[in-house]
Amino acid sequence: MNHYLLLLALPAIFLGWTLGYNNMSALFGPPVVAGVIKYRTSTILAAIFIILGTLVGGSAGMKTISSIATTGNITAISASLGTAIVILVMSAFSLPVSMTQGIAGALIGIGIIDNTIRWGVVEKVILMSTIAPFGSIVIAYVAHRAVSVFYNRFRSIKVKGTFVRLLSFSVGIYTAYSFGANNVANVTGPFIGVSMFNIQQALIFGAIAMALGVLTSSKKVIYTVGSGITTLDPFDAAVALFSEASTLFIFSIVGVPISSVQAIVGAVIGVGLVKGTKMINSKTLTRIISGWAATPVATGTVAVIIYSILKIWR
Repeated sequence: MNHYLLLLALPAIFLGWTLGYNNMSALFGPPVVAGVIKYRTSTILAAIFIILGTLVGGSAGMKTISSIATTGNITAISASLGTAIVILVMSAFSLPVSMTQGIAGALIGIGIIDNTIRWGVVEKVILMSTIAPFGSIVIAYVAHRAVSVFYNRFRSIKVKGTFVRLLSFSVGIYTAYSFGANNVANVTGPFIGVSMFNIQQALIFGAIAMALGVLTSSKKVIYTVGSGITTLDPFDAAVALFSEASTLFIFSIVGVPISSVQAIVGAVIGVGLVKGTKMINSKTLTRIISGWAATPVATGTVAVIIYSILKIWR
């Protein structure tokens, strides 16, 4: 790889790092908060299986993100930097952020300025992003009801504990794999094109960046998702992770990147509905949803500013 492509990779690596940093809460957050898995163990497992998921199943969603608008070097750099900056700021306030909405908002903002936007693709991304959390709610509700029947047959507390621990580890690994496969398109998708990355390079850079992000992730955001919305016991946490992972896996097959944070929040809500709506902290939930709504507007604005500056300097 020449020095030009290595320089071009820096904004993508920065964006991937912020994605992993902010989204660790969506991978092992619930079982870490529930005390089933140690924080450092969870970050190492997440990094390993994010890389595996990215390299094995990450190519499907690349074309979706890269086709939102006609992209070139300046567009890709501006969208990545704009999104990364906004995510870092929101992470400082312990807000889980939708990376899909962030990068889409950045590309849409630049696409509107340049009149290169493809509205059909935008509508597809918006529709899938809207459906995803509700799908996760349904999966979590049904899964909790179904697995509870099996789980409640155990009479020994020790057996129950062993079952939950094994379930949490296996589901966490499944989630990290699905996260890598679904989200790498948000990191390096805009960089696929003429004089930019090929798909293999995009997968490698995205995998490394996201892995670095989870290894240095924020405990604050983990506890916002893991305990701020509803109280989760270890069994609830494992079911929530399974539901999130299944949602991510389904959409990675479809080839549409979705927000892992939206998926886990939907899963946590689904579990909360089983236990009763009074268990859901509406104040925290409203705060998180407000952050999602603000994300595409903020990333679009910052990306356009960066884009305008870079065009002047070009």
